[in-house]
Amino acid sequence: MLKFELLEEKDIEILTPIMEKSFDEDARIHLNEPKGGPPGYDNGDFLREYGLSKESTSYKISLDGQAIGCIILWINNETKINFLGNIFIDVSLQNKGIGKRV
Repeated sequence: MLKFELLEEKDIEILTPIMEKSFDEDARIHLNEPKGGPPGYDNGDFLREYGLSKESTSYKISLDGQAIGCIILWINNETKINFLGNIFIDVSLQNKGIGKRV
């Protein structure tokens, strides 16, 4: 069962290695590079800047009590223009429909 909890500072330590592996896997598959992601994806800075931003709504995603990823949403209630800023799922669970369910 998937569970969504608002992202907190304490989650960054758990989620950063998941984010790093997820982005590195994408870089390997799509860019033929061993590593790659946005600045700060591998040290927690990205999640601190964007995931904890007052302008975003971000959730830690858990499956059966285990953190498996994160989603960062930018929701504008005035303009009704919203977008998905970022999503990542543990590489061991990718391509199993979890991202689609999220």
